[in-house]
Amino acid sequence: MSQTIQTIQPDVVEAEELLQQGVALSQQGDYEAAIAQFESAIQCQPDSSNAWYEKGSALISLERYTDAIASFEQALVYEPTSPLAHYSLGWAAYRLEQYDAAIASFKRVLELQSDFPHAHYSLGLALYVTGNYNAAIDTLHYTLEHQPDFADAWYSQGSALYATGRYESAIKHFNHVLQLQPDYQLAFSSRGAALMGLGDYEAAIISYDKALGLNSADADAWYQWAVCLRHLGRYQDAILGYDKALALQTLQTDVASAWYGRGSCLLKLADYNGAIDSYEHALEHEPAHYETWFNQGVALKNLERFAEAATSYERAIALQPDDHKAYNNLGTVLLSLNRFEDAIACYDKILQLHPGDERAQQNRTIALRRSRTSRG
Repeated sequence: MSQTIQTIQPDVVEAEELLQQGVALSQQGDYEAAIAQFESAIQCQPDSSNAWYEKGSALISLERYTDAIASFEQALVYEPTSPLAHYSLGWAAYRLEQYDAAIASFKRVLELQSDFPHAHYSLGLALYVTGNYNAAIDTLHYTLEHQPDFADAWYSQGSALYATGRYESAIKHFNHVLQLQPDYQLAFSSRGAALMGLGDYEAAIISYDKALGLNSADADAWYQWAVCLRHLGRYQDAILGYDKALALQTLQTDVASAWYGRGSCLLKLADYNGAIDSYEHALEHEPAHYETWFNQGVALKNLERFAEAATSYERAIALQPDDHKAYNNLGTVLLSLNRFEDAIACYDKILQLHPGDERAQQNRTIALRRSRTSRG
């Protein structure tokens, strides 16, 4: 009777040893050395999906996501039904903001293994950042059914609910996050945003106070805190918030909005020079902002800098040609500059837009009378 003896190729044995050495180095945090071992393993056994996968994982730890994707794709050449490789490929794509590719990978994972850890959660995140909020909510629902104490999943679903205008449900989610994790700073900030959505600025301020107590360097929380105070007419306090946000220089919300808000508070406080300075900063960041040009015109008019005010109103009109408010204010400063015919043209434009505007009719009469008087 003959007996077949199976032998293991020396290269395969060496590849496995190199792979294990690389895994040990990776666990110790020495990713560069680990990658060198994985590459040596691949030289010995080019079709080792494990070596390609582990190399990709080490590359992710080094935030070399493009290289990691290449490694995971190679691992999938040799083991195309590996949920782990598909998941890691999706995560690397997510980190590169290649969200459609990430979604495709996470969906593939769930086709291969419907209960793969965190796959539903990661898919929900990717759907959220691509604006597929309802799909994200549905996907995250599965995660919460199976992991009811997963604070990040509650937070992500709450964020999706907020994005769809379901503020009360979002607040309940953020409250649940804070029950699970009382120091979850983003949950306080996001709850503040949802309360703002409901117009409850006092409660929103309390929530932002909590967020800032956990991270006083959160520029966006300072900005939103200031917005709430501005809505409540607490302009001096709001200015402090805008100043904090702008000083941190990490504001993710449009910087122009912070300068505009600051300027509007100063305008309410009759600090017209301060308002103009803030509006000029806002216009450096967003030169096509109608309200900034309009309000700058108001501040300049109050300082009797009529020619400059006229220029501001003209810039506002160029952005919104059918806005009667800017035409009316422009007409007023043109009267102050004795540019009567130009003022009459402004009031004519208002009456073209709103034929029954009594104020424009009265101002036109005044401008016409003064024009005739000036001609003798």
